[in-house]
Amino acid sequence: MGRDKPTILLVHCHYRLPGGEDVVFAAERAMLERRGHRVVVYERSNEEPGLAARALMPLRAVFSLKAWREVRALIRSEGVDLVHVHNTLFAVSPSVFWAARSEKVPVVQTLHNFRLFCPAGVLLRDGRVCEDCPRQPGGLLCAVRHACYRQSRLQSAVCAGIYAFHRLLRTYRRVDLIALTDFDREKLLDFNARRRVFDPRRLWVKPNALSADRPLPPLQPLQGRKNQVVFVGRLEELKGLRTAVEAWRLLEGDPAAPELLLVGSGPLEDWVRRQGVARVRLLGRLPRERLYPLLAESRAALAPSLCYESFALVPAEAHAMGTPVLASDLGNVGAMVRPGVDGLRFTPGDPAALAAAVRALPGLEAAADPAAMRAEALDRFGEEKNYAQLLAIYRRMLAGDEGADS
Repeated sequence: MGRDKPTILLVHCHYRLPGGEDVVFAAERAMLERRGHRVVVYERSNEEPGLAARALMPLRAVFSLKAWREVRALIRSEGVDLVHVHNTLFAVSPSVFWAARSEKVPVVQTLHNFRLFCPAGVLLRDGRVCEDCPRQPGGLLCAVRHACYRQSRLQSAVCAGIYAFHRLLRTYRRVDLIALTDFDREKLLDFNARRRVFDPRRLWVKPNALSADRPLPPLQPLQGRKNQVVFVGRLEELKGLRTAVEAWRLLEGDPAAPELLLVGSGPLEDWVRRQGVARVRLLGRLPRERLYPLLAESRAALAPSLCYESFALVPAEAHAMGTPVLASDLGNVGAMVRPGVDGLRFTPGDPAALAAAVRALPGLEAAADPAAMRAEALDRFGEEKNYAQLLAIYRRMLAGDEGADS
């Protein structure tokens, strides 16, 4: 297709439970296609059927000959100019980087987590931020000892083995990487100074984009909105879901307390039902065409994450709806919120602090400006600017440039 509109091969492995990476992968594919790129897709799933596939998964997760062969074939047959990887764990494996290299095609990966240095990917252990793997002697073995991935030493060992093996091969030193925020970039550079996993000259920064596939709902004044707060995300521990439910338990005696709407699915779904907390309602997963109006008519969005998060997509989407955010004061989630302007922060994992933030909503509503929130969110994360950033990275890679800071 040419270097102005290069043909892109997008590579992604879906986890057992759908999540934000799947949303971003689909959105970025649509963004490229809307702007005239020919997009080829290589997708796999960790739920692929067959006893043999499951039995061989640990070995294939380290280096999948199947993925290596199939990606090489796609590059040749489809005239691919550049490979853009989103997730390789487990069914795809880092073998796709070697497939691109063997065909002399540049390859970049968007880092949706910190798995290069933390097998669990989230720098979290026992509900608290943990940076032992990138900082402590023994490195990735810390995750195995503490069973950090899915509370399984075996699965943690597989994850650790993947990245230990590819450190030995220096796989990631030949790959361009995209960090989603400046916070992520600084963390990655700090960890890399100790472990030397990637070439720092090949690290770029580009956030996720807000989808532009349909018009945004009209802005609504904060006063007079429905008395509800929306949580969007996987219903799991690291997202701070227990904190949210326990905070609403503390609010049960307050007649003015808003309803908490939980959008998503996950391992804590049954736990939420068993709690029987008043004004907490499960809505399941919702498409963007239903989620955006829901955010636009709500008093606030809730982001109670216990971990750094690689990118705070929900706060960005909420601000684009003119909706303030109640956010844990941690990492990228906390960095998205200016207290008293477009949201409030609270101590991560502290239900009482979150309940206090909910009670403080009237004061925030009197000061916050929905139009200003939307304008800033679109300026930072709008699709037009995001596409320009991505295309600039592609062009520099195709030109053989190094030095994201130059």
